[in-house]
Formats: sequence, structure tokens, C-alpha cells
Amino acid sequence: MEAEEVSRAEDGAEYPGSKNEGEPDVAQPDFPHGGQSPGPTALWEMLERKFLEYQKLAHGSPVERQQSLLDLLPLFLKAWENSVGIICFPSLQRLAEDTSNQLAQEIQKALVGKPAEQAREAAGQLLRWKGDVHQDGYLLLKSVFVLTGTNSETLGRVAESGLPALLLQCLYLFFVFPLEKDEFLESDLQVQRMFVQMLLNICCESQGLEKLLSGNELQSLVIATTCLREHSCCFWKEPTFCVLRAISKAQNLGIIQYLQAMDCIKLSLQNLSKLADSLPAPEVSEAVNLILGFVKDSYPVSSALFLEFENGEGYSLLLKVLLRYDRPTKSEVDPHLEELLDLVVWLTTCGRSELKVFDSVTYPQLEGFKFHHEASGVTVKNLQAFQVLQNVFHKASNPILCTKVLAAIRTMWAWNARNFFLLEWTLQPISQFVEIVPLKAAPVQKQFFQLLEALVFELHYVPHEILRKVQCLIKESPESPCSLVALQSVLKIVGRDLLFTDIFRDSGLLGLLLAQLRKRAKILRKSGNKESMLGVQDTERELTCVMLRTVVTLLKGSVRNAVVLKDHGMVPFIKIFLDDDWYRGASLSILEQLSVINAEEYMSIIVGALCSSTQGELQLKLDLLQSLLRILETPKGRAAFRVSSGFNGLLSLLSDLEGSLQEPPLQTWAMVSPSQTLDLVLHTLCALSAALHLDPVNGDFFKRNGL
Repeated sequence: MEAEEVSRAEDGAEYPGSKNEGEPDVAQPDFPHGGQSPGPTALWEMLERKFLEYQKLAHGSPVERQQSLLDLLPLFLKAWENSVGIICFPSLQRLAEDTSNQLAQEIQKALVGKPAEQAREAAGQLLRWKGDVHQDGYLLLKSVFVLTGTNSETLGRVAESGLPALLLQCLYLFFVFPLEKDEFLESDLQVQRMFVQMLLNICCESQGLEKLLSGNELQSLVIATTCLREHSCCFWKEPTFCVLRAISKAQNLGIIQYLQAMDCIKLSLQNLSKLADSLPAPEVSEAVNLILGFVKDSYPVSSALFLEFENGEGYSLLLKVLLRYDRPTKSEVDPHLEELLDLVVWLTTCGRSELKVFDSVTYPQLEGFKFHHEASGVTVKNLQAFQVLQNVFHKASNPILCTKVLAAIRTMWAWNARNFFLLEWTLQPISQFVEIVPLKAAPVQKQFFQLLEALVFELHYVPHEILRKVQCLIKESPESPCSLVALQSVLKIVGRDLLFTDIFRDSGLLGLLLAQLRKRAKILRKSGNKESMLGVQDTERELTCVMLRTVVTLLKGSVRNAVVLKDHGMVPFIKIFLDDDWYRGASLSILEQLSVINAEEYMSIIVGALCSSTQGELQLKLDLLQSLLRILETPKGRAAFRVSSGFNGLLSLLSDLEGSLQEPPLQTWAMVSPSQTLDLVLHTLCALSAALHLDPVNGDFFKRNGL
């Protein structure tokens, strides 16, 4: 049964089972034959008269009084149903007192002197719907169910009968001793709904809660959820948890003192520690969540249960239970795991005082970064609880579990940016995670580096030490898939601010990338630019692309980095990448950045490549011309074009196109469409025009040389 169904009455909705649909009918009151059924007002008036007659039997025998009361109840329920749940009965409290007392007596009679299993059977028989005969228990149950949903005064009368503790005792028996039957009728479900709703209504009032603490029933029920779960009744499991959660949510100091005096938290933790390895992970985590729920709900009132949890090795249990999820699973969603992680995250906020850390910010930092010493928002105070999450990430390999831990850390940062610094300057979680993230699955790697990016883009913080470790990761295993994800993240970070062009040059990352690209260029040259024939994987090609794009970003706006690239003798190796479509765009961007310090060298490379490319390399020619057009926008580029024989080179390119536009074209151009040829002619003429536009020196050179 779903918790929402059990608690509808509590939320002010219609009581479950209050309509006739799907519900057994109780015995109907007698009305005169031949007439219509009386209206609600008449029914309440009739009930009041009969109740007065019942009260006159105060000195009668108990059997007579009991039967007279039972005769009243069908009329009471009929009036209630016809009044849409609105009760107009002056003697309501007296009726509640007598009815709840009668039900309490019947339950005591059913339970007294019997072994637990027989008592469970007797209680079930008492409350069960049995057809047209012997419905007294069901009639009392439904009547008290209605009465507990009226008002506080009426609920107080019910509580005084001792019924709350008896109901809790029955719930314990129903949960711990399952029936042999596998199927339950709709009438069984209706009884269960009313029974549970009565307890939920009782939990809403302090007087009712106090009566739940009169014996050891609550202790027995709490302990039962943590030690008898493999033998418990599935039909009563969710209702039992629902009632215990309601008691937890309604906590007051009395309940906390009761749980503490009865060692409920301590004993529950001991039981769960023994069962954690033998039961399915969802079963264990559900029970742990229940116990932690008592701790969480009581914390605003008193830290007593929290201290019991800590002293009872609760953190060790949490780690053990979470690691039970470290195995392959078909389902990505386990609500018990989600709830458990939420509770662990909550535990990180429990503590008497703020964590004290020294300001360990390494500079330089991004503009706008400011470390706030004052505590604003929710801050982490409990490092022991956080270490549970940290250890789970260290030990687990299941991607779902690991990504949820990272999401929990991101949540803490969202509470308060200060939490990152409190944790990193004490436990170094992110720094440590860098070292083990290559061992994790791809989704975990991706989410981890998104966490790293959040430091830069959301906290405006440069984590120098963490970035150094990421660089070591790339250096130690440049061919690994993790290095690709890491470098993609670095590429995004570099583009955030020009400051990173200096940081990654000084850290040696630029030199590391150039060395790797030199190595890959040599392999490419030996293969004759036919990587696919050598079985080069797409991931390797993508890694090379990301390396080139990262170098492009590091060069933008940084003359010093361009000089570093040139001093490394990288220009000939960058030229090698021009021949491959995958790498050409980034390679041209690198050469364009180099034109800032040596435009003549750039022009020599581009013009030379245009003239040496074959007729079949039409796309290469177009890409080179588009790059050339960008550089010709600057005076420095136009001057270098003239000095580097650019005019002669482009005119030579045009002359090579002779015959390409004939109908039919010459044999050498037969495989090239006229539209492609026209596109090439257009770009060539555009480049010539750009070299001449607003440049008198080039115009004069063009005329003097008869071009």
C-alpha cells in the first residue's frame, strides 16, 4: 500500500474507504418499512435519541451496555456517510470515549495470555470483515477510525482509552508475524487503511503521541524494522514504515527521551550492522533511512539521537550500506539510495560550530573572485559525514553510485561556495579524486570534470593545485580516454579568461601539448597522411584535434605563447596537419596566430601549399584561401602577401584552372563539378581583391609588374 493512500485523511482529503465503493457494508440501522431513508439531520436526531437511551443503561449489565453501543454504531456511520463526513452530534466526545474503550477491551481480550503468533491471529480475526455475522470488531474499528478524524478533543478521548498503545502492539504483531496466505481481499486492504489512518491521526496530537510511549511497543516496532526484515509481512511493511515516519515527523522531547532511554538507535544500528552484508541493498538502506529519519527529525529539538548515532558507529554503517550498491544493476533509480545520500548530505551540516580553516588561496585569481570568511548559507560542519561520501567515491566502481556522490558534492557547493574551500583545505576530496578518476567509468569522468569547470565558471576560482594534478594525469597517460575528457575540460577553462594562457604556459602544459603534437605529426608523415589505413581510432584522432584546439586557444591574445610555439620548432609539424581534414581547421588557426609575430612565414606556408596542392585537393585549396582572406584583412598581412610572392602564386593558381570550365571540361578536370571550380575561382579572385583593397603599395606593385 502506498504511503499517499494511507495519509489522505491526514491531509484533509476524503478518508480512504469512506465511500461504499469497494468497501464492506456494516450492519444497517432499522428504519420504518415503506418510507424513504431519513436525511442527515433526521439521522443525527435519531442517533441522539438512541444515545440518550443507551446512557440510561449506566447501571445495566456490561453485556447490555456493550450490545446497546454496538446497535448505535451502524446509525452513527450511516449519518456520517450521508452528511459527507460532517458530524452534527452533541454527545460526540462521550461516544468516542465509550467506543474507543470498547475497542480497547476487545483487543486486550484478543491478545491477553496468548503466544505472539496466536495473538496476531486473534487480533486479525477481531478486526477483519466477516460478512453478515460477528462484525463487532470491524464495526468498532470503523467507528473509531471516523472519530479520530474529527477534532482534537475527540482524539483526546480516544487516546485516554489506552487504544494508541494497543494499536501499536497490533501493528507490531501484524508486521512481525506474517500470515501464510499470499492474496489479500479488498476488505483486508480497507481494514488496513482504516487501522493505519487511525494511528496517523493519533500521531497528529501530542496527547495521542504521549499514549504511544506508555509501554515498550514503540521500541519493539522500531527494532523489528531493523532485525526481522527477512521474515516480516510484506503486506504490512509499508504501513509500518508510514506510521513510524509519522511518529518521527511529529517528534517532541518526550519521544526523543523515550527513544534514548530504550536504546532504540543503538540497538537498531547494531542490528543493521550485522545484516548489512546479507540483505539486499534496498532493504538495508530503507531501514537505515528510517533510523536516520528519527535522528534528522529530532535534531532541531535535541542533538541526543544524533550523538547516539555517532557513538554507535553510524558512519561505518553508512559506508558499508552505500558500498552495497557498488555492483552492476539494471535500474538507474533506487529511491532508497537517493534518500540515503540525501540524509548523508544532511549529516554534513550537523555540528556545534563552524569549521575553521586558514586562507590558502593561491594567486593569481580571476577578476571578481573573493573568498568570504563569514558563514553565509548552509555550511559543512561534519567532516566525518563527508568522509563517508569521499570513501564511497574512492572505493566504488559503480558509475551510478559515483556520479551521485559527485552530485552531492555539487549540491554542497550550491548551498555555499565556501563549502568547497572548507572541504578542500581539510580533506582535499577533489585533489584526491583527480588521481583515481582514470579508473572510473566514462560518465563519472565526464561529471567529475564538469565539477572542475564549475569551480572556474561558477565560483570564479582558479584551483592551481588541482589543475597541476590534471596536467600530470594528461602527461602520464596521454593516450587514455580519461586524458581526452580532461583535455576537453581544460579547453573550456582556457577559453574562460586570458589569465589561463599564462597559467598553462608557466605550468608546462603548452610545452607538453607541443611535444605530443610533434610526436603525432611524425607518425602522420610516415603514414603518408593515411591514418585510417593504419587503424587509427576515432578517439585518438579526437584527442589530437582537442590538443590542436587547446593550443589554438592558448595562442589567442598571447604573443609569448606564439613565441614558445615557434621556439619549439613546431611550424614544420603544424604544416603536416594541414593535409588532413580532421586537423586542418585548428592547424590553420595556429598558423594564423603565428602570423602576428611573423606574417611572412605564414604567407610562405599558405602560398606554397596552394601552389603545391594537386587538382584533386580542391577542399584544401578552398580552406587555405579562406584562411588567407582572414589575414589579408590586416595591413601587416597584405604587406607579407606581396613580399612572399602571393600575387604570382594566386595567378599561377588561376592559370592552372585553364580548361576546367570548358564544355566538356578537359580530361584533368573531368571529376570536378563546374560549381566547385567556380567556387575556387571566386575565392582566388576575392583573395587578390583583398590584397589590393585600400593598399596603395600593393596596387602599385600589381601595376608595375604587369600582373
